[in-house]
Amino acid sequence: MKYKTFHHEAKQIDHLIDHYMRSRGSLFTPQEELKSLILKNYPDLYVKNVGWHKIVFGIRSTDQKIVLKVGAKKSIENDHRAYKRVPESVRHQLFARIFWHTKYCLLQEHGFPAHVTPEELASLRRAVYKYGIFDVKPDNLKRIDGQLKIIDVNVTPFPLPTIWKMVDEAKPKLPKRLILFIKKFTKPLYDR
Repeated sequence: MKYKTFHHEAKQIDHLIDHYMRSRGSLFTPQEELKSLILKNYPDLYVKNVGWHKIVFGIRSTDQKIVLKVGAKKSIENDHRAYKRVPESVRHQLFARIFWHTKYCLLQEHGFPAHVTPEELASLRRAVYKYGIFDVKPDNLKRIDGQLKIIDVNVTPFPLPTIWKMVDEAKPKLPKRLILFIKKFTKPLYDR
């Protein structure tokens, strides 16, 4: 197993989150409290990004090539399911490698910010729509070893390429308030 030390720490984070949820009687830890809890107990981690359902932690002792994503169990499982849905023969050409996951954590390649042309974005979207994967946007892409790769997407129970193409194209045009409402509405679906 790659990054065995981090795997051990991820299992400890799982126990820490479980303990916190039991003591509070909650479904999942609110993001601000989760950040504070992890940063207090794991000084080698720092917040790299905060998404809708996960917090991305950088690891100081590495060369910024990997990150530890922490989120609700369902959110971590969805990331892993999207990754596994693409055939292994092309998976690592399209996706940043996922090394392993635990109940609430996932260790993944991360790479560097990327300038994405409309042609590159359209090409990546076409490549994954047929697998029921959508939400491919420039923010969810990084350069890893010079290649553009997906670091985060959503997966659906059914692949309908035309519909997901329309969803991906419409999302950036939606008002920010509507996007925040959708985030708030869908959050309970992932906090299990």
